[in-house]
Amino acid sequence: MQERGRFFITTSIDYVNSAPHIGHAYEKLAADVLARYWRKRGAETFFLTGTDEHGLKVMQAAQEHKMTPKKYADEMALKYQAAWSFLNVRYDSFIRTTDKDHEKFVKEFVQKLYDNGEIFKDKYSGLYCVGCEEYKTKEELLEGDICPIHKKKCQLVEEEIYFFKLSKYQNQLMEAIQSKKLVIEPEKRRNEIFNFLCKEPLRDLAITRSKVPWGITVPWDESQTIYVWVDALLNYISGSRGLWPPTLQLLGKDIFRFHAIIWPAMLLATGYELPEKLFVHGFITVNKQKISKTTGNVIDPIEIAKVYGVDALRYFIFREIPFGEDGDFSVDRFERRYQSDLANDLGNLLQRVLSMQKKYQIKWDYTLSSKVYKNVNEAMEDLRFSDALNLIWQLITEANKEIDMERPWELAKTNPSHLNKLISGLLIALSDIANLLEPFMPETSRRMIEELETGRIEPLFPRKK
Repeated sequence: MQERGRFFITTSIDYVNSAPHIGHAYEKLAADVLARYWRKRGAETFFLTGTDEHGLKVMQAAQEHKMTPKKYADEMALKYQAAWSFLNVRYDSFIRTTDKDHEKFVKEFVQKLYDNGEIFKDKYSGLYCVGCEEYKTKEELLEGDICPIHKKKCQLVEEEIYFFKLSKYQNQLMEAIQSKKLVIEPEKRRNEIFNFLCKEPLRDLAITRSKVPWGITVPWDESQTIYVWVDALLNYISGSRGLWPPTLQLLGKDIFRFHAIIWPAMLLATGYELPEKLFVHGFITVNKQKISKTTGNVIDPIEIAKVYGVDALRYFIFREIPFGEDGDFSVDRFERRYQSDLANDLGNLLQRVLSMQKKYQIKWDYTLSSKVYKNVNEAMEDLRFSDALNLIWQLITEANKEIDMERPWELAKTNPSHLNKLISGLLIALSDIANLLEPFMPETSRRMIEELETGRIEPLFPRKK
């Protein structure tokens, strides 16, 4: 079993050009689950998240709302913080790329690249996707210069800007991935990026913009601003409070190449250690469609949680979707999980056992067993959340089966001592289940422990009509 003295986890930071949705919440909740798990294991834990507030997309969104970019970013950052608070995401630090300390660090970092001879000036002419905040080649686009992700025509941009010598780090990146100095999971993502580096010569990275005023100015040329992706990636160090490097960085597959190529190359160029591990998760779709404002299938996690509870949402997305894969969010499947797994299996089990404890006057003081749930721990350490929850639900299923098989209502008449042993064992099993569920369902865990300690019976998951 892996033991840790420290656990430092980061998430990607969210672009504030739109309100938080279920896709944004997925990654933050995953980080919260892991941070809670390692805190319980006694590790010194630091969980960093935040918002990405510079760039053309934010500037355009602010203009649409007739606001300054900073005022717009201030309001949107509060929306993200409020959403994570509502969903019980317990981060240790929330960084904003408009924070003065972050802006100062970004300037210092880019200046170091410049001083080290890693940056040069050149002219650029090419296609730019505002949605991706990225220059595109013809090969990456659909017919008519349409971005395959945002389904919008890319803009032709011509400007004299500064470039980072990304191409010189191709072999070092391949060596770092092959030697596992940079661990990338799942394995298919590692293979994907390694094969890309084997086949595709890297192009030097346009690291500044001459026509995007909403950004951090280049320290040696204040007529230009720093490329928003460089600005955003550096939050991981500027927000680390001296704890660099991170144990784990969570990110979505759409921003994988930025994190697996540009990010480690910048670290290698400035002498920073590489992160221990990058873990790439998939997308949440809604009814088999990618989440999009255009299609109108954006799911607000807060609205779902207001009806069913925060823990029910947290449970569903990690039980239903193997972490690292794409998964679909369906209200129908959510409701079925709520009724069968939560209201019936878990909620009914707790009520049955507490009712029998009270009815048969079984004396018991809240306690945990000394059992180590090795399989659950291994699943958590491997980020196999659905497997961990499956294992916990096996305990719940076994406890329900034991009641049906042992028939305590008959034992009360025929074998009171065995009845006492049965109910006491079930109470201990429930206390273990509450403890194991805490990273996923912190409020449910707290309520279970409270009911086990006091004997007070209240429905954990009221049935919905």
